[in-house]
Amino acid sequence: MGKSKGIRHRLLTILLLGAIVSALSVSALIHLLTTTTRQRVERAREGVMEEVARLSRDPRRLVEGPANAVVGMRGGAWSGPSDSASLPEAWRGPILDTIRLGRASPAAATRTIAVGDSTLVVAVRAAPAGKIAWAGFLVRPLPSLRNWQWIVSLLTLATAGLVATTLYSVVTVQRGASALRKALTDLATDLSAPIPRPSVRELSSVADGIAKLAEALARAGREEERLQQKLAQQERLAALGRVAAGVAHEVRNPLASIKLRLDLAMARTSLPPEVANAITHATTEIGRLDRLVADLLIVAGRATGPRRRASLGELAKSRVEALSPWARARGVELGCHGDAQVEVDTDSIARSIDNLLRNAVEASPTGGTVDVTVSARAGVATLSVLDRGQGVAAEHALALFEPFFTTKPDGTGLGLPLSRAIARGHGGDLQYDRDGTVTRLELTLPEAPALIGQLPESLAPAAQGEAPRGVVA
Repeated sequence: MGKSKGIRHRLLTILLLGAIVSALSVSALIHLLTTTTRQRVERAREGVMEEVARLSRDPRRLVEGPANAVVGMRGGAWSGPSDSASLPEAWRGPILDTIRLGRASPAAATRTIAVGDSTLVVAVRAAPAGKIAWAGFLVRPLPSLRNWQWIVSLLTLATAGLVATTLYSVVTVQRGASALRKALTDLATDLSAPIPRPSVRELSSVADGIAKLAEALARAGREEERLQQKLAQQERLAALGRVAAGVAHEVRNPLASIKLRLDLAMARTSLPPEVANAITHATTEIGRLDRLVADLLIVAGRATGPRRRASLGELAKSRVEALSPWARARGVELGCHGDAQVEVDTDSIARSIDNLLRNAVEASPTGGTVDVTVSARAGVATLSVLDRGQGVAAEHALALFEPFFTTKPDGTGLGLPLSRAIARGHGGDLQYDRDGTVTRLELTLPEAPALIGQLPESLAPAAQGEAPRGVVA
């Protein structure tokens, strides 16, 4: 198939056809008006020639004057300069010039002279007794000529306007199309490239559609990148889960056996103090290793412990109080306010809060403050931990929740991954955000349903605000 023509070619075709039609119309009107005037002059010439022929044949009419039925025709006899006064003043010069020409020939002589916007047709012929018969007719312009002239002028102006408008449209469409083509080329490599808005409304609508498409593609690209990161993280966690399951099987059983034997040794025999201290220390380290294995299982997505209804605000305050002495020793103050009801494994959530508080305190400068805010909105309970430390480098922000990634010399890299795994195990999440000089770690959990809505109507609190026995108010 041949290449289709663009709108520019169509507009130029319309321009060419319009110009041709307008030019033909103007030419036709001018020709019509010219032909009409010419025909009237020819009829006037025939009339004056017939009149001078009658005057020259009938001497009586030379004395009495013309007797024709043509309105506006005038004639008479001229015998010498003394008769000049009888000639119409406006016609006198043209008639005398024509008489001078007619003397030299016995045949009739005619002249057509423009008088203002009219045309004077004069005819002369030799008559008996040395006289010259003359006749004249003033052909006045048509009464509608002025209107036709206006029509021709307006048609000419309309043609010029058509040409100008079409050329402007061609240039505007061409510029808009070129800008959109360049924008599409830029969007091929950068979906955030600006989209121009051409002045042509149709092209502007196309530009809006392209902008919406680019925005949708960019959003889809970001979502795809997020899903790829999530999938990669899930694959890493799945691999970690397989490793952790193997470690749990291969390590936990020997550790339990070792701990049991050490406990039996401590219970059955009297040991020297240094041996007892060594066994106590070994037992403590075995417990730490067991917790490490448990943490790996949680990070890998294994289920958390049993859940119960709890106050997230009270749980956060208890952890703040427990860690406050350690934080003050580092010159950092802890604060907590707000509350929300959740249904969680309190031990796991307490460990998650501890990790967040420890990270915030260690990142805070001396004399700094760590604020913990608990709130609930639209069925989501939120615990935010804010500090004013340096935060982490932008290139490390995405790796914060990767297992074993840490920027601390003595860190294990399991604190934040463990906290996020605990949150996601409860149907929530943990997010990092840096806003100016403030670092925010935000833990979200599903809010527990209201107690009153779950109780039978007979167990609802009395109007005085008293809580029924066994129900926490």
